Order: sequence, then structure tokens, then C-alpha cells
Amino acid sequence: MEKLSQLVYKCLLLFVFVFMGIAAIAQEKVDCEKILDQEPYFVRHKSGEKDLALQRDIEILKRCGDFNTVDSAFLKGNMLGMLMLQEVRAGKPATYRTLVDFFQNFRKTAEYKDFSYGLVLYRKIGQKKVNLQDWPADQELFVRMGFTVNDLEDFKAFIFRPEHAAMNYLQVFSKYMNEIEGMRVDKN
Repeated sequence: MEKLSQLVYKCLLLFVFVFMGIAAIAQEKVDCEKILDQEPYFVRHKSGEKDLALQRDIEILKRCGDFNTVDSAFLKGNMLGMLMLQEVRAGKPATYRTLVDFFQNFRKTAEYKDFSYGLVLYRKIGQKKVNLQDWPADQELFVRMGFTVNDLEDFKAFIFRPEHAAMNYLQVFSKYMNEIEGMRVDKN
């Protein structure tokens, strides 16, 4: 009898947990529907990237907007603000849903596919060590960034200095840009 009582208790407990899980999932969908029609924090406040409330806005967009890693590249305070302003000027409400709708439409464009490809290339090459043999293929990112033939030759010469041998492309590019900025400051 005691074993039967324990079995019933365990089944009842299992039922309660399953029911609570289903209720929580159902509640989350309802919450997203309500939340998407709210005004994001960053619309009313000037937010920095480390602002916790802006991070909350971003988490809402990721969770309720089904944002992928490419979409998430746009989730910075300034970029979100510019996108929202563009949409509000077009007559749309300043809500999370407006941003979600923007991205659903943007994902269908050639520009999005191009940006996505560039982002994947950037991430791939950003971690890759500089390598003279791979340079013809690796330079594609820099061409996509707007480098001219002269820029590419200058950057290639910079990359293959001995002090850059152990660096990845992202590190070398950062040093290169700092050196260029230093030359501009020296001229002024």
C-alpha cells in the first residue's frame, strides 16, 4: 500500500511539473505578443551598449523576434535607434514589433544576403592568422570593405612585416588603422 501511495505521489508530482512546463511555454508566447507591442527602453532613453535596460531590449528582440546571429550584429544602441527612427518616420509605431517586422522584410533582400555573407567572411578571416599563400583569397573581405588596389598593396606590405607574423587579420587590421590615424594626426 505504501509503494502504491509513493507511486501515486510521484505520478502526481510529475503531472504537476509537466503542467507547469506547458503553462510556462504557453505564457511565454502570450508575453511575447504583448511585449512586441510595447515601446522599447532605448526609444525614450539615450542608451549605451552596456546599459542594462538596452540589454533587456536586445534580449526581448532575440527571444520574441527570432533574431539570428546576423540580425544580432545590428543590435547595438545606435543602429537600433537609427532603424527605429527610419521606421517611425515612415509612419510606423515605435515598438519592438516594428523592428521585428523590419528584419523579417530585410531578410528577404539581396542587401541582407550580402551583409550576411560579409559578416561570415569577417568572422572567419578575423580569427585567421595572416598567411602569404592565402592572401589572394583572404583579401576578398578587404575588397568588400572598399579597399582600392593601392590600399590592398599597402595593407599587404603591412601585414607581412615580421612583427605581424603571429597575428590574425583582425589584429593586424586594427594596428594598420591605428598607424594610418597616427599619420593623419601627425600631418595636422
